[in-house]
Amino acid sequence: MKKLLSAVIAAVFALGSLSAIACGDKAKDEKQMSTPSKPKV
Repeated sequence: MKKLLSAVIAAVFALGSLSAIACGDKAKDEKQMSTPSKPKV
């Protein structure tokens, strides 16, 4: 039972961190799009 609980917690944590990373990338992309585009060196 403890093993199942820890597996569920691990899965939830993994999903949470993945969504956090995805949201961070999305926000970064939106910020870059909103600002005038500058040529990347």
